[in-house]
Amino acid sequence: MKEHIINLENFVEEIKLIHDRIDEKTLSEAFAFSKQAHKKQKRLSREPFISHPANVAYILATLKTDTATIIAGLLHDILEDTDFVYEDLAEKFGTEIANLVEGVTKLEHFKYKTNLTQKEKQAENYRKLLVSVTKDIRVILIKFADRLHNMRTIEHLEKSKIKRITEETLDIYVPLVNRFGIAKIKWELEDLCLKYLHPKEYQQIVEVIKEKRNERDEYLEAIIKPIKKFLKEAKIEAEVYGRSKHFYSIYRKKITRKISYKDFFDFAAIRIVVNTIEQCYTSLGLIHAKYEPIERRFRDYIARPKPNNYQSLHTVVIGPKGKKVEIQIRTHQMHLIAEEGIAAHWRYKELQEYSDKKYKKEIKRIELQESVEGQINWIRNLLNQKSASNSSDFIEMLRLNLYPEIIVTISPDGDFIKLPLNATPVDFAFSIHTKVGLRCIGAKVNGRMVPIRTILKSGDMVEIITSSRGNPSKDWIKFLKTSKARQKVRNYFRQKELEDAIYLGKEIFEKKCRKFHYKFKDKNEYSEIFKRFKVNNIKSLFVLLGKGEILFSQIKEIFDEKESERVHDSQAEMEDLSVDEQLLEETRQKVQGIRIDEIDNLMLNYAKCCHPLPGDDIIGYTTRGRGITIHRTDCSNPGFLYSKKKEPERILPIQWNFSSRQKRQNKIHPAKIKVTGDSSSNLMLDILNRFSKLKIALDDAQVKKVSGKTIGTFAFKVKDDFELQKIVNEIKEIKNVHYIRKMKI
Repeated sequence: MKEHIINLENFVEEIKLIHDRIDEKTLSEAFAFSKQAHKKQKRLSREPFISHPANVAYILATLKTDTATIIAGLLHDILEDTDFVYEDLAEKFGTEIANLVEGVTKLEHFKYKTNLTQKEKQAENYRKLLVSVTKDIRVILIKFADRLHNMRTIEHLEKSKIKRITEETLDIYVPLVNRFGIAKIKWELEDLCLKYLHPKEYQQIVEVIKEKRNERDEYLEAIIKPIKKFLKEAKIEAEVYGRSKHFYSIYRKKITRKISYKDFFDFAAIRIVVNTIEQCYTSLGLIHAKYEPIERRFRDYIARPKPNNYQSLHTVVIGPKGKKVEIQIRTHQMHLIAEEGIAAHWRYKELQEYSDKKYKKEIKRIELQESVEGQINWIRNLLNQKSASNSSDFIEMLRLNLYPEIIVTISPDGDFIKLPLNATPVDFAFSIHTKVGLRCIGAKVNGRMVPIRTILKSGDMVEIITSSRGNPSKDWIKFLKTSKARQKVRNYFRQKELEDAIYLGKEIFEKKCRKFHYKFKDKNEYSEIFKRFKVNNIKSLFVLLGKGEILFSQIKEIFDEKESERVHDSQAEMEDLSVDEQLLEETRQKVQGIRIDEIDNLMLNYAKCCHPLPGDDIIGYTTRGRGITIHRTDCSNPGFLYSKKKEPERILPIQWNFSSRQKRQNKIHPAKIKVTGDSSSNLMLDILNRFSKLKIALDDAQVKKVSGKTIGTFAFKVKDDFELQKIVNEIKEIKNVHYIRKMKI
């Protein structure tokens, strides 16, 4: 709605220009009456007071309201600021207009209790206003026009009052206007609030829009022209034009997107107005065929109108030069509702008395009376809310009910909890306290047990059931609506995974240190390890180990570089004394020794660090005076690895000298494997069944669960490496097994 300062000398003529069905005689009488009644009064701007009610009446005329509403706008301050009373207005202009004026009269003279606070007085004002609306909804239209003109001239007030009134306008009046669907007034109120609450932001937008105006207009024309062409080819009669976005919507996008105004391009959108709903969807299809649509930016408000009865198709497409552009498609009927909202009702009533075919065509399918009744019922329900029994609660309930994307729930203690649309009891629990959310195991809604996925509605009383053993599930993230709840659940599982990693890493570190006799006398001995892996403390090191991001063998390398010989000598002392050396030797005798370049049976020693057995891949290491020591090729002995790296010339390629496979069938030797798989209750049973099937007796079996996985170790005896591989292959076939590793004995 463009601001227009009315010429008081030609007031009636200006009203007639925009509202040709006004009762000119009554309008002239009302203007003269109001001017005379306020003749001694001035506004803070030093203008005659009549300028305010005259502009209020003009705003109402632009909405095409009926004559009674416009007259009431002219007289709305009479009862408050002059000596005239209700009976005077009723006698001169009739009870209908007198009732409307009384409904919007400001309440400075209302007899409050002496102990009422400013907030409670404000609540009583709103409550009485809404009660008046239920009697005649035109009251709210006059109040909106009154507030709009006051905001247009608010710069003459003190700064503290400007701030209070502007915040009240943005907090209550803007969403209330939106609820009644009067976009013209809503947009201007929002822009005025931005101007006075955030003047620097407002000025930046003004300058950027001015700077980019030519560029914007050229770009829109490059899209509008082809759209008009292909709609005409499809025989769709349409109005296609660019629509500048209002400043507050640009400001809001800048805040949410966190970018500067200079990076914006969508300061305007394209609107297409057609005759029928069918043409809306046909036009949408043609546009999407021509321009690539952006996923998740399409909204069908025709099939699902907003609570204020707004209907339109919204889409965002990639236009020329790869830039995004928003397009709205609606019928003439929908456009009337979108712009004027509930005010269109009086245009419809007046059109029933005239034969204007054009406007009848526009609104023939709109059931405006039902829309009006729906808004009145909404207000009645709000006023009847038992949970809004006191003034402070009423203000909060009013504010929350004005936002269609917010629901208001109630705790057992009577506290209001606002949540997003489609929120669940778990969202409610986290809004109370994080601990309540994490320990939530169930909920009661209006006294009845419900699943925690239940969608809550405004007015629901919610009671959360908790347990000290309760824990969140990762599935919660799929249905939670509040960002706080989702974040807290994610944080919980991140912390749990961290704690599990620290626990597992600590177990690995301490067990390996005991095995290799590593002892740390003070924190300084950790410094080289911390430096190598870029951590600051031992817990961070445990995390890396627990998550598998580093291996303990990498930590051992640090010690090997410093104490290679000491580590090598001590390795033999750390071998498991339970190994049956006689059994190992008998197993090795199955073969005819070791073959090295056709030379057999040299002076050989078998390494005790890796216990090589027939069938293992092996290499030889030439020692000083002790012959050749046989290691498995995958031996992880730090000393051996260090020697192999420093003196590669001592390494010999060797192999087992099998004379006959038959001879290897008589003896047995110990074997051990580690199996990792899903945390399945049947996994270990499946593994044991495989051993039974192969007729292999287990010497030992241990199972544990770590980080959601099952890890089992199994000790048994086999005839040779071929039989061991057969067992491994069998277990690999089990569905939930991830991997199998052969272990040292």
